[in-house]
Amino acid sequence: MSFSSECKEELSRLPVGDKSCCRMAELAALFMAAGSLNLLGRGLMSVQFTVESAAIVKRVFILLQKEMDLTPQVHSVTHARFGGSKKWVLTLGPKQSPALLTAFSMMEIDAHGQPYLRGTYPRIALSRVCCMRAFLRGAMLAAGTVSNPDKGYRLELVTTEEIFRLPLGKCLQRFELPVQSSRRKEADILYFTQGEQVATFLTLIGAHQAVMKLEDARIKKQVLGGVNRAMNCDAANLEKQMNASDQQLDRIAQLISSDQFSALPLTLQEIAKARIHAPDASLAELGEMLSTPIGKSGVNHRMRRLMQYADIKKEATTIKKE
Repeated sequence: MSFSSECKEELSRLPVGDKSCCRMAELAALFMAAGSLNLLGRGLMSVQFTVESAAIVKRVFILLQKEMDLTPQVHSVTHARFGGSKKWVLTLGPKQSPALLTAFSMMEIDAHGQPYLRGTYPRIALSRVCCMRAFLRGAMLAAGTVSNPDKGYRLELVTTEEIFRLPLGKCLQRFELPVQSSRRKEADILYFTQGEQVATFLTLIGAHQAVMKLEDARIKKQVLGGVNRAMNCDAANLEKQMNASDQQLDRIAQLISSDQFSALPLTLQEIAKARIHAPDASLAELGEMLSTPIGKSGVNHRMRRLMQYADIKKEATTIKKE
């Protein structure tokens, strides 16, 4: 099961809650993203929700039962053209649909007691924070995807109608989530690509287990990033150390070949011999090899004097040849 599916399974298992306003907000988002209104003629109509999993169907079923005591029909459809993928369809027939449509302010009763359709999309108030969170949860269940945090951070909400995109954007703005948008085929995609933003969104809608997995992945990436930086730093330091060692050995060889080595102070002769015997050793390790051990700074000081002495001798030899 993908991380996105696991996240939706978790959301589907959340308690429905006792607030009617929140149940209606979640149902409204589910209808806007995955619902359809079917006109059957003679004023009759049905409502369908088409979703990707049985868990989401169960969620919609429970919301409808608890809010309006409706008992929809459920069946699955397998699409052979798309690799045998299965969709789940929840249907409210002509007798039950008016109750939901009226609750959504999509249907009203005229002066003659006959129902008539006012609109094709729900009209709900999203003024409370709890309702906005419920609306975002419904949007995620019906139109959202989130990538595996081990591979990257991206959460998408797909909208095909402006009437759904506007309240969705309003809710995201209320929670100060700087969402980005793009166009894909005939749909507008609202998305986040920052791990912190994805975690904030999932926390708002109640997907706490998904947030824990995401945070674990973020911590692992930070640790691995630190290890890689340390390794790169060590490699750079080692290369720098080897280059310095090569330069030191080159200067020492020049002093020996020009018979100037014996004229060096004994402390410089000792550090030069230590370097010859241990070309890969660090300055601290060289200091431990001396008859009277000294620290890294002391070794560094002697090496600088040795290099300066070799440069002076080299310059003097060049001038003499000229």
